[in-house]
Amino acid sequence: MHSPNDDRRELPFLRILTDLEGRISRAEYKPGDMLPTRVDLAEQYGVARATVDKALAELSRKGWIDSGSGRRTTVLGPYQQERLTTSVGVLWNWSADQEAQAGDYLDLLFRGIREACAEFMLEVHFRSAPLHTWTELVHEKGAQGLAVVRPDYADASVIEGIHAAGVPVVLVPGVLDETPVPSISSDNMTGTESAVQHLCELGHTDVGFVGLTATVPDHFERLKAFLEATGKRGMAVRPEWMCLAHERNPGKFHEHLNHWLSAEHFPTAVVSCDFMMTLAVLGRLHDLGLRVPQDVSVVTFDDPPTASQMRPSLTAVAQTIPRLGYRAIQCLRELVAGGEVPHIDRIPTKLVVRESTAPPNR
Repeated sequence: MHSPNDDRRELPFLRILTDLEGRISRAEYKPGDMLPTRVDLAEQYGVARATVDKALAELSRKGWIDSGSGRRTTVLGPYQQERLTTSVGVLWNWSADQEAQAGDYLDLLFRGIREACAEFMLEVHFRSAPLHTWTELVHEKGAQGLAVVRPDYADASVIEGIHAAGVPVVLVPGVLDETPVPSISSDNMTGTESAVQHLCELGHTDVGFVGLTATVPDHFERLKAFLEATGKRGMAVRPEWMCLAHERNPGKFHEHLNHWLSAEHFPTAVVSCDFMMTLAVLGRLHDLGLRVPQDVSVVTFDDPPTASQMRPSLTAVAQTIPRLGYRAIQCLRELVAGGEVPHIDRIPTKLVVRESTAPPNR
């Protein structure tokens, strides 16, 4: 006759699981105590490290312990078990054209989100929909917290409503200062400052700027930083060298640039707000018969692999997009557990100098 004990022998991780559950229930391991290391547990139970990992993963799923890569495993108390994060939602409102033409950004962001969810053993629900549909993720999917991707300033009232309903929410990226909601964003100010400083050191004094989505927080921050950085250096910024519009469809960027600049009057350098816009900038300069960098130097924000393969290769302000997504889930998990996180969490950027910038030729 088949007995449960046979299953225990066939599945060693169940023996470890049952034993540790019993010891925690009997308070042999108390809330806040650290369990032995995985290596020690494997030796103690005479099993492979992978077997221990499987048992601890199940204990974490049940809410007995807090376990993650790179740190010791801690026993949770009853209150902590109730607040343990098991499910999160990710909500964004991009048009089909946006996702088709600028989906690389989302892919990188979602990679970081998935890595964090895998590490913390969280179920994650992705949804592309208007932000007011957030209740479906919470009530139908059981999401305990929400990561809202790249909100617009106009979304502030909806986000405040989520917060007022008691649902933990984190913005990524995008800082909405007027809301109490924490956000994860790249260091847009320092990144833009480094771009302007680089152009200044090359000898540029006439610089243009392209930002076609100025109502998106990240892009507005880059515009503000650009004006501050050029202003304090006495660099000329003529209105006709600026191109600002509310356009979130990358397919229409080139259309918006059709009347920007002329072959007779143009800056010696341009800072562009993101990579898709930069492609439109390069197209417009080509239409005008202007060469990069001989006539106009170009700096882009964002540094996808394509940027280094283009000719000329693009000088870029690089941001670690997967890190934004990973950090958003870390913060969301802390909020669900009742912890505190910074209101604004900045991820550093780095200027990567390549062929698209050179000293001015006039």
